[in-house]
Amino acid sequence: MRIPNNDEGDENIIDISPLIDIMFILIIFFMVTMTVNEEERDISVNLPNTDKSFSAAPKAFIINVRKDGSYYFGPKRVNLKQLEQELSIALKDNNNLKVLVRGDKETFHGNVAAAISLCRKVGINKANIGYKTK
Repeated sequence: MRIPNNDEGDENIIDISPLIDIMFILIIFFMVTMTVNEEERDISVNLPNTDKSFSAAPKAFIINVRKDGSYYFGPKRVNLKQLEQELSIALKDNNNLKVLVRGDKETFHGNVAAAISLCRKVGINKANIGYKTK
């Protein structure tokens, strides 16, 4: 009777450790690149829904209006006077500036309207209101 040698079965084993390394590198790469795109979006702003689909202009400056009526321009909290200064500076660099105002669905309409009005006052003609599509 022949006794099987355990070394014969080792020839067909595939070493997957390099594949796992590559998968972890890809996961890290995608995680880092996705967080850069979401930097200007404020998570605590709950947008209202609509049936129609409209897309926001690319490379628009984003103003977030939270539920309590506070304004965020990028990551920092600003009041209307500071927001006016920030928009004036941005408008000097780019005459064709586009702004997206993302207002929480539970904030007062007047807060969002104040941000849109401020954009018009500064001279920005392309200011839109953001919302979710179904």
